[in-house]
Amino acid sequence: MNHRMSTIFATKTYAADATEIIDINLSDPVSMLLFDFQVYNSAGGSMTLHPLACFTKIELVDGSDVLFSLTGLEMEALDWYNNRGFRKAWNMCLTGNYFVRPVGLNFGRFLWDEELAFDPTKFKNPQLKVTMDINAGGLTSTYNKLGVHALCFDEKMVSPRGFLMSKEIKSYVPTGTGHEYTDLPTDYKYRKLLLKCQTAATQPGFLMTHFKLSEDQDKRVVFDHGPDEILHATMAAWPPVTESYFFAFATSQRYLMVAPTTEVTAWATVWAEAAAHSVPAIYAGDGGQLLCIADANASNMMVGVQGWLPHGVYAIPFGNQNEPEDWYDVTAIKSLRADITHNAATGGIQLFLEQLRTY
Repeated sequence: MNHRMSTIFATKTYAADATEIIDINLSDPVSMLLFDFQVYNSAGGSMTLHPLACFTKIELVDGSDVLFSLTGLEMEALDWYNNRGFRKAWNMCLTGNYFVRPVGLNFGRFLWDEELAFDPTKFKNPQLKVTMDINAGGLTSTYNKLGVHALCFDEKMVSPRGFLMSKEIKSYVPTGTGHEYTDLPTDYKYRKLLLKCQTAATQPGFLMTHFKLSEDQDKRVVFDHGPDEILHATMAAWPPVTESYFFAFATSQRYLMVAPTTEVTAWATVWAEAAAHSVPAIYAGDGGQLLCIADANASNMMVGVQGWLPHGVYAIPFGNQNEPEDWYDVTAIKSLRADITHNAATGGIQLFLEQLRTY
C-alpha cells in the first residue's frame, strides 16, 4: 500500500480549558495532519465568536524550534486557500449538537505531494500542542472534542526536500489611525503572506486601508496596495466562501458567526418535517456577524451563506503556487518590512506566513 491514514490521537472530550501535547511517533513522511475540531452547543442564543475560536493555538514544535503555529481560525483560513474550500461546511449549531469541523495542516502543495512533506525522522522530538478555551466561541460551549489523524506515505518511498511551514508573525490591536511596521523573517522562501483583519460587524477592509511590503529600507517596494485591490486581484483565483448552518431563530435578534466576512449574502428556510409558517430575516454579515430574526413563529432554520475572505483573511500568493522555484526568495535580502496602515482603533490584526522550509 502506497499510502495510509493513521490515528495519532483518538478523539477526546474536554470539559475545561486545556493544552494537549501529542508526540509524533511516526517514521514515515506525512503529507497532511487532519484535525477533528468539535464544539458543543449547550444552549440556544447568539454567538460571540465563531466556534473555531475555541481552539486558540495549534503548534508543531521540535524542542524550541517552532515548525507551525497558528490559531484555529488562521489554520482553517490557510487550509481553505490551499484547498479552494472547506473540508466540511455543514454546521449543526442547535442545542445538544456539536459543531464539527475537520481542518488540515498541509505540508505539501497538494495531498500526496512527493516533493514536499513532513519527515519526522529529520527531527529529534516533534510534538503537537493544541490549546483550547472551551467557551471562547460558539453557543455557550461546555465541551470541546479533539482528534488528530496523519495521512502518511507507507510502502511508497519518497524523499521530500522540505515542507510548508506556517507561523503567526504578529498579532495586535490598532490604537488608532497610522502605520504598524513589522520586520519579517528572511530565512525561507515565501509561498504566501496572509493578513487577518477581523472584528464583528465591520468589513475587513475598514480595519486595514493599505499594505506595503518593502526590501532593504524601501530600496525595492514589492507590494503596495489597498484591501479592495488585494481582494479584487485574488477573487478570480478562489471560489466564494460558502457554508450552510442549522440555527435557531427567535423573535429577537440573534447573531450567527460565519466564516465569510465581506460582501456576505445569506438565505434561510424553516427546517421542519412538515410545512410551517415562519418568516426569517437576515441582515449584515460584515466581519462574519450575521443578524438573524424571525416573526412570531420562530423556528429552527437552515441557513446558507456566501461571501469572501474566510475569517477575515487576505491571501497574497507569490508566484505559481505549484512551482517552488517561482516563490518569493527572501534569503538574499538584508531586511524585509511590512507596513500596515490602519483606519481606526478597532478589531485585531494578525500577520502570518506560509514558507518553504527545506531539510
